[in-house]
Amino acid sequence: MKVAATIIMIWCLAVVTMSIVPASNSYASASTDYFRPGGVTDIDEVVGGYRALFTCSAHFVAGRTLEQILDIELRDTASLELPPPEIDERRQLVTAVGTQGDEYIAVYRKSMGCVLLPPDWTSADIVRLPHVSMPDAPNLDDVDFPRGDRVRFSLTRAQQRVLDAAFDRKTHGDGNITAAVIVLRGTTVLAEQYGNGFSVHTGYRTWSTAKSVSATLIGIAIRDGLMRLDENPTIPEWQFGNDPRRAITLRHLFNMSSGLEGGGNNTNAVYFGGQDVISAVTGTRLEAEPGTRWKYANNDTLLMLRALRATLADDYRYLRYPYDELFHRIGMHHTRMETDHAGNFIGSSQVYTTARDLARFGILYLNEGVWNGVRLLPEGWTEFVATSAPARPRKSGERGYGGQFWLLDTMAGIPQGTYTSAGNKGQYVTIIPERNMVVVRTGVDPLGSRYEHEALLRAILEVF
Repeated sequence: MKVAATIIMIWCLAVVTMSIVPASNSYASASTDYFRPGGVTDIDEVVGGYRALFTCSAHFVAGRTLEQILDIELRDTASLELPPPEIDERRQLVTAVGTQGDEYIAVYRKSMGCVLLPPDWTSADIVRLPHVSMPDAPNLDDVDFPRGDRVRFSLTRAQQRVLDAAFDRKTHGDGNITAAVIVLRGTTVLAEQYGNGFSVHTGYRTWSTAKSVSATLIGIAIRDGLMRLDENPTIPEWQFGNDPRRAITLRHLFNMSSGLEGGGNNTNAVYFGGQDVISAVTGTRLEAEPGTRWKYANNDTLLMLRALRATLADDYRYLRYPYDELFHRIGMHHTRMETDHAGNFIGSSQVYTTARDLARFGILYLNEGVWNGVRLLPEGWTEFVATSAPARPRKSGERGYGGQFWLLDTMAGIPQGTYTSAGNKGQYVTIIPERNMVVVRTGVDPLGSRYEHEALLRAILEVF
């Protein structure tokens, strides 16, 4: 059986040392052994990388055991009967093999999370990886949320029943596995619950909720005048001759309306094959006029981050940017934005974080981009991301799409103005302005399971 049938297509920063692969060398780092246009490849070819990377992040970032990882994170690959990944505690790396016996290595660095080495690298090449160092996350257990991690709440029986139902693996879809649910009104935690093996500081991959995080970083750059929505993003690879891709604006990328060909949500060669982001996302041709076609595409998000790196023109600043400009400013001290081997953020999927940190992210949007009285996002930003993409008109009963967020207020029983991040396996940060609420749900839903987020939202709204 093919793996494609088994896997979904799948805090102030103190810098101590750093080595960077320059952006201009990113093409040179992409050997023909693993180069795929658009990063598109069958998941069968890179399942070893999938297993290595998930094991690395779950173990070294979240502290989960190999037994837990095999049972949850790697459940979708169990039928392949591959040897379990090997965890090297001393060197802080994971080795896993694929269906053809090909070996993949994922390496952990405390400040950077995990990175998958390209197939033509060995463990001797780890010293070539970009790296910044930072202090450990502060202990804020005695500081009230959201600045810290102390929360107090009490639940009625009805409220507790709603939370329990979110974890029973059947009420909101057969087979779903919920890792965490947090309900907030304003900055106050009304309810919080975790599944087996997960806790306040136990994280998980955001999958495409990372797109909303990446959009926020671009919003900060727009606030500072570094980038503009209706101008062409700085993509160095497109600056030759009369390249038609220069008609693509930043707004088109936000709205998933670039018109570029690609695999949609298939960037498996980047995610799990070791291909660098730049060689994957900058080499595809234009197949539709920008702004005229909506197509969900990981590469549109990755192109925004390519433009951010080129605009900053400072790899040192680029690697610090998520932490200096966003995460540490709002207390997301347990979040890591992972990169490829060339130092490009894989910000369409590869953010590793906790439910608490996602709750802080939701509060920033609930407060229209202001945190503790300081504006982090431009005026009108939340309205922009929650406005329908022109090429995807709103339809009743169908989720809409805005600017790297999904729109939910076309769904039955969902308040007007509700919008959400959304990631594979059930990662959601949902902002409900009409009720001054944020709902975070994270999950590790296996292939074939169903999770109905709107059903959970309706149940929560009835009792909170």
